[in-house]
Amino acid sequence: MLFNWGKKKLKPEEVARMFVHATLDSVEDAWPDILGLLRETPHLERPPEIDDSEVGPFLLVVLAGNLDFIPRFFDGGADHALVEAIVSELSKQLELPTDQLADRISCTCEAMVKLNKPSKKTLSAMSRGLYLGYGLNEYQEEYFRSLNVPNPRFLMQMEEVLQHFLWDWTSFHEQYRVHVSASGGVMA
Repeated sequence: MLFNWGKKKLKPEEVARMFVHATLDSVEDAWPDILGLLRETPHLERPPEIDDSEVGPFLLVVLAGNLDFIPRFFDGGADHALVEAIVSELSKQLELPTDQLADRISCTCEAMVKLNKPSKKTLSAMSRGLYLGYGLNEYQEEYFRSLNVPNPRFLMQMEEVLQHFLWDWTSFHEQYRVHVSASGGVMA
């Protein structure tokens, strides 16, 4: 980028705080609606038995999907610095060890990608991650249950909802730029 004069410089830790707080707030606020949607979707044969407090798989899917997008918007090491800062901030907020949280997010991401093959679309992977995270196969009609794949209509419905949980890095870049210190050596 040649013209960055009007943009505010932020350290990865500052961006991480913004991202983590906004993401946690949006997931917390939307969880009752997401749970209601999962329980009432016409694309499942019967309502899944999900506890009101079982927000974890939803949060992991939102985090994995968002972290998957970061390398598309940042390069030259800024992407790694930002992901590390986000996981560090999340571990503080969720009071979990950083390595344990990173492993859980990584496992969720790997499972989403594996279930989503051959597609490489993040939203599709996220909807499949929700399906997997809440064990929804047993609640589907027999045809999809026997194939052990999600109903495509369910996936489309979830994609429409999950797109609202993806961070808008394009708008972010219009106002800010991430400055990685000399040890990281890069500005994005």
